[in-house]
Amino acid sequence: MKKLISLILAIFVLGSTVIAATSKEQQLKNTKDSITRAQNQIKQNESQQKSVRSEINSLETNINSTENQIEQTQREISEVEASIRNTEEDIKVTQANYDKNYELRKNRMVAYYKVGSTSLEESVSKIDNEPDKMYMEKAIEKVVNYDTGIIEALERDRIALEEQKAKLDEENVRLASLKADLEVKLATLNTTKEKRTSYLSALQNDHKELEKSIDDMNAEADKLAKEIAAAASKNTKYTGGKMTWPLPGYYYITSPFGNRLHPILKVYKLHTGVDIAGSGCNGKPVVAAASGTVIVAKYNAAYGNYVVIDHGGGITTLYAHSSKIEVKAGDKVKAGQEIMKVGTTGYSTGPHLHFEVRENGKYVDPIGKGYIKN
Repeated sequence: MKKLISLILAIFVLGSTVIAATSKEQQLKNTKDSITRAQNQIKQNESQQKSVRSEINSLETNINSTENQIEQTQREISEVEASIRNTEEDIKVTQANYDKNYELRKNRMVAYYKVGSTSLEESVSKIDNEPDKMYMEKAIEKVVNYDTGIIEALERDRIALEEQKAKLDEENVRLASLKADLEVKLATLNTTKEKRTSYLSALQNDHKELEKSIDDMNAEADKLAKEIAAAASKNTKYTGGKMTWPLPGYYYITSPFGNRLHPILKVYKLHTGVDIAGSGCNGKPVVAAASGTVIVAKYNAAYGNYVVIDHGGGITTLYAHSSKIEVKAGDKVKAGQEIMKVGTTGYSTGPHLHFEVRENGKYVDPIGKGYIKN
């Protein structure tokens, strides 16, 4: 972009400086070469800006995707942490039950030990009274069932504890993995955002420089307007009436007069005329919109090859971005007479005719003021 600015400034200086050692023809060639280089730089800059915008859009997509992944991972972490808390609570409850039954079983074993080695069966066999014997047998059965229940509960709790602890281990491993994954995604997000910021900064800097170059060109156009106003005849009347369409066969207005959203800068800039184009228009004849005298036919950094015609009464028309000028200053031309070929010289992104009408050097809308009608 800086090269572009330098080239444009060089063109301005070249257009105003006379070098004695260089012929007029060489100056003209140098100016053409400089304009071509400036055009190429402009087009290259547009391509680079499109590439940067595409990269920014890609980064935005990546950022959105990563942020969604981070949200999903954070939800999974919350779910696993909740599950871990539940599992830990289950382990506490199971462990408490296991400890309780274990203590109960231990106490009963101690009690059995204290009773002695005589078995319950032997004790029953020594009872002679049948009802007492039956009562004792039922009591013994209840004791055995109770002890069996304790043993089975202990086994169930033992198995449950093993399963719950294994689940807890798996959940802790899962949690560690999710947190590690989250760190990677956060780092990726941060890097991507920094890259996006860098691209945006570069794009904004290019916008500022390009906007300055356009402002410089508009300033040059304003300067030119004063020169045209000074050169245009004011003591005559404009008698041309409605003007002839300046690009026969092509009626598509690609950019109207007035403030417009600049296609590169995406900011509003004054467009001093109307742009006319169409498929295959490159090299086609551009004609004088009305009869008059050619007062300018030369090259300019902003307009490229351009022609200005004085129609009298302070009315002038300007035709810009030509590939070839067919008239010279001082020529008398009639409405509809060919004056140049369509091109894309100067500050132009493609073949078209930039057409202006000025009243006493001031820009006016050629269509809105009724000078031409498409």
